Amino acid sequence: MISSNDQPFLKRSVELAKIALLKGHAPFGSVLVSEDNQVLFEDHNRNGTGDETRHPEFEIARWAAEHLSPEERAKAVVYTSGEHCSMCSSAHA
Repeated sequence: MISSNDQPFLKRSVELAKIALLKGHAPFGSVLVSEDNQVLFEDHNRNGTGDETRHPEFEIARWAAEHLSPEERAKAVVYTSGEHCSMCSSAHA
């Protein structure tokens, strides 16, 4: 169930997807949010550069692995403008 708390983060994901599209990338955006509802990291697709791994969910996984403890990662939430592809799902697992 989507709560009123989720809506701003989902809206931001869609805004990031629009930015990606305007820059020539596939329209996807994602936001990583801490347990206390602070935005930790956000990004949009950058796959128009020729690197098909430049999905925002994959960038979040990379950032979180470098900057958060396993406990912090387990409590964080990823909001995204669309369903994860298999690559991004695997990275998050």
